[in-house]
Amino acid sequence: MRKLLEKYNDIEEKILIASLAFNVLLVFFQIVMRSIFNASISWSEELSRYIFIWQIWMGVSIAFRYDQHIKVDLIYNVFKSEKAHRVIRLIVDLIWLAFNLFLVVEGFKLLQSMNARNALSSGMRIPLIHVYAALAVSSLILSIRLLINIYDQIFYKKEKTNEGLKGDYKLNLDDNKDIKESAK
Repeated sequence: MRKLLEKYNDIEEKILIASLAFNVLLVFFQIVMRSIFNASISWSEELSRYIFIWQIWMGVSIAFRYDQHIKVDLIYNVFKSEKAHRVIRLIVDLIWLAFNLFLVVEGFKLLQSMNARNALSSGMRIPLIHVYAALAVSSLILSIRLLINIYDQIFYKKEKTNEGLKGDYKLNLDDNKDIKESAK
């Protein structure tokens, strides 16, 4: 399972990088067409929006992988022991998993509804099911990542670090003294 997840990690990053590059080129091309040729491409803004939606939802998975989601850590100051911190992390991950499973179920219900209505986008006339699938797909992927993380916390007593699953690089935000000093 972990080998498969590592391969998926590489594919996910490459897809997101490629889609970002494509989106930038698409918007740049649209700007050039409008400002130089006084003509616009009717579908470019809509396609750009749909790509951006997928990028955001798929980025949730990468943000989890590198422990970059925004979180309130005030409760860690109340409980000082490492064991309490592990229990809190486990509870938070379980709540997050429950919420993601809710998004998966409701996302697939939404897709069934969109499919039954045969909803099409206004400009490109593509089925909106392709756009709205981002919610269900990314929530499912994040649920899998959460399950693996919860399993590791329970059976291996490992903590989620910002090194990612491969440990290819480490983001150490605590070493930035300039930000800490300016906050005082």
